[in-house]
Amino acid sequence: MIKPGEQFSKLKTITDKLGSVYGTEDFCIYLYSLVKMTKAQTVLELGTGLGLSMLWIAQALHENKSGMIHTIDDGSEWDKIKASNTITLLYEHETYKSFIHSLIQDFSFDQEINFYNDHIKAPLDVKQPIDILFADFNHGPYSVLKILADYLPLMSDHSYMFIDSASTYYSSYHTLEALVNMLNSGRLPQTFQELIDPHQIKVTENKVRASKFELSHIIETKNRNQNSTAQIKIVPLDIMPQPRVNIRF
Repeated sequence: MIKPGEQFSKLKTITDKLGSVYGTEDFCIYLYSLVKMTKAQTVLELGTGLGLSMLWIAQALHENKSGMIHTIDDGSEWDKIKASNTITLLYEHETYKSFIHSLIQDFSFDQEINFYNDHIKAPLDVKQPIDILFADFNHGPYSVLKILADYLPLMSDHSYMFIDSASTYYSSYHTLEALVNMLNSGRLPQTFQELIDPHQIKVTENKVRASKFELSHIIETKNRNQNSTAQIKIVPLDIMPQPRVNIRF
């Protein structure tokens, strides 16, 4: 159990040890800052990986004194990761589930983290509108469309969707550019419509008509495969800045 006041130093130590495996050593801190600033209440992570983003988000939720991150991964890459790395921390645990649960227990994040050791099935029912979604398990154009089709109707009015590695996957980059342009014109492309749950079509259409979508490509200047994240910010369509907090005239 990590003592209160030591979490930051321990988080940084673990991040330095494990971050290069999935290339999340910098982006997880970006997510920490975003959760802190936006006071996100419901975060969904598709692909827990080695738990770094999970821990940094949970730290922000803990400091905000509210909110939950739901994170899911079946651990199918666990044996491969252990075989290709010499990180002692990984070899202390026989199973992936044991490893993730030990991180949660060590940092006392039981109230902030809901971990599903399961195959990623979409959509995951988290009961509340999603403020931040971080998908890090499949980066191809069809998978990107499927993630957005499944979760767009479940996002809150002010929210963020992140698709890891999509910005430097050339076909996914262009798919996102075209899709967001069409969403901002109030249209749903046919391929996208075919992927949406029929019960969610009306909800999705209403959200698209009432929202503005801002696509940003966050690209690291690091020569490696996992060096980017596509960010889609969703805000209500309005003539005022959103959210309307302390607007000065």
